[in-house]
Amino acid sequence: MKPASVKRLGFLLPSLVGTLGFFLVPLCYCLIFSMSATFGRFTFAGVQNFVSLFGSHTFLLALKNTFLLMFVYIAALLLLSLAVDYLLDNTKAVMGMLTVSAVVMFLPSALVVSCISAFPVLYEGMPRLGFFLMFLWKHLGINCLILKTASAQMDPGWLEAAQLDGAGKFRAFCQIEFFHLLPHLKFLFIFDTICFFKMFRESYLLYGLYPPEPVYMIQNFFFNNFQNANYQRLSSGAVITVALLFAVNLLVYKAGEKHELL
Repeated sequence: MKPASVKRLGFLLPSLVGTLGFFLVPLCYCLIFSMSATFGRFTFAGVQNFVSLFGSHTFLLALKNTFLLMFVYIAALLLLSLAVDYLLDNTKAVMGMLTVSAVVMFLPSALVVSCISAFPVLYEGMPRLGFFLMFLWKHLGINCLILKTASAQMDPGWLEAAQLDGAGKFRAFCQIEFFHLLPHLKFLFIFDTICFFKMFRESYLLYGLYPPEPVYMIQNFFFNNFQNANYQRLSSGAVITVALLFAVNLLVYKAGEKHELL
């Protein structure tokens, strides 16, 4: 093996070990454990654990709420981010404002919850709306900053050529700038999906492990089964959730790739 190849392998080895140790090996173990009938000693149960989960009202409620709210919240967040990108110009003042607004993402969960707790009508009477406002408040700034930075890197000659051909600002944005932003939108979808699942911290601080039914998420199901030592149900639910998330992100990636080639 050439010295350059050995050097490259040396750089890749820490990432490979981390991926194997913290992701692939636990995922494979979870898959094996989801097909076990007993804890501690492997007894093959086939797909029985998965069948029983799909007969569980609690699991179906958690799965439905998680993916329904994820799609609605992320779609609304991306649309609002595009609207802000369209309305604001690429100036230093705008970039500075968006940079400051992105800092909200790094606020402690306890501070976010203390702010939303001042409006009990939201988190008690309309929990989905309250949860959405928290999600929007924390992540709109960083989304807008990423899109505006991507817009600033676009060749201005494209928009100038469109204006010379009679296209207005809105038409040029929809037919030129939007397709330039597609790769960044794909990244933001994955990024916002991760952020959506991290919002469980705020949900836990507000409601504990048993929130109102409209915001009962898959994380609540996992934690409750962990506390009750239902490890087979927890593992089976995790495998189903990972498979669905992988399928959703793959569809989004392929859809974006198709439109990029048009």
